[in-house]
Amino acid sequence: MKNEAISERQATILIILFIIGTSFLNGSGIQAKQDAWIAIIIAISWSVILLLMFCRILSLYPGKDLFDILQIIMGKWIGKIISVLMILFVFHDGALILRSMSEFTNILIFNDTPPMVSMFFFIILIIWSSKAGIEVLGKWSEFFIWIVFIIFLTIFVLCISQMNISRLKPILNNGVTPLLKGAFSSFSYPFGETVVFTMVFSNISKVKSYKKIFIVGLLIGGGLIFSATLGDILVLGSNTISRVYFPTPMVTTLINLGDFLQRLELTVVIQFLVCVFVKVSICTLAVCNGISKVFGFNDYKFIATPVALLMLAFSLFVYKSTMEMSSWTVYIWPYYSFSFEVIIPLVIFILAEIQNKNSKITKAIK
Repeated sequence: MKNEAISERQATILIILFIIGTSFLNGSGIQAKQDAWIAIIIAISWSVILLLMFCRILSLYPGKDLFDILQIIMGKWIGKIISVLMILFVFHDGALILRSMSEFTNILIFNDTPPMVSMFFFIILIIWSSKAGIEVLGKWSEFFIWIVFIIFLTIFVLCISQMNISRLKPILNNGVTPLLKGAFSSFSYPFGETVVFTMVFSNISKVKSYKKIFIVGLLIGGGLIFSATLGDILVLGSNTISRVYFPTPMVTTLINLGDFLQRLELTVVIQFLVCVFVKVSICTLAVCNGISKVFGFNDYKFIATPVALLMLAFSLFVYKSTMEMSSWTVYIWPYYSFSFEVIIPLVIFILAEIQNKNSKITKAIK
């Protein structure tokens, strides 16, 4: 991503919006039921370790992204093979997010509209964003974040009167196993997905600390998901949450201040679309950047349109129904994504540390 630069602040905001993504509506750690809020805390603590590993990899190779680093430490051909695997993973992730957006908007707003219609107009924005580049997306994110914060804070405050602390009890009544399953699910989705930023964060202007960017983004984004999940449990209860696909919009339907304030679920739609727009844009940028690195293209922007349209086409048949989408996210995604979010980055980290140590020894000998 030559000639494109974003500030540390913009990079942090992108991570926050990316993490919120679809998790804000789908809920997180729901296997743990009323202990989902504890599961999210555990997942965030695990994710700190994972993101510190991402930071170390990027700091060892300044100005390089994951695709560059793979070819440096694994050689041209093996590096490209692993790059292709990572590209396919991010492409798949982007398609899943698109489909989630379609299911949500069709259930809540466009009940009688074919899913293709809303997805097509959305993908046009994604194509524009990808062609504009991460620098423009970073600037827009500084505006988007205020929309997200204002909507979130407004809804949370208005829901306080509906909250009941007894819905958190009994704590750990279901045992440790569901809690750990919920934590693992939250760890992989959405926190582990931040591996995609190692594929696009090659040009951050005057970067002082990758740790600050990733960890602050994780803590704020994770904190918002924690607050949303906790609020959902306090208002609806874990039994209700386990029976609905999108608990947060359901919470907002309970807010009704006479004729003055109604239908606040529409504000949730705005917040959701903003976060999903950023998330799918980042995935598309990562895929385009990866393809350009594998095939040696000088620019990635000219392939943004075909990549985005293919992602749209794939998203149409990736799930058969909303039920299958929800089941995949909770029960299959954590195990499917583990290799791409943890194992491959861990191997890269180990090889990068070995190469760095060997280069220091060589310099010392000379």
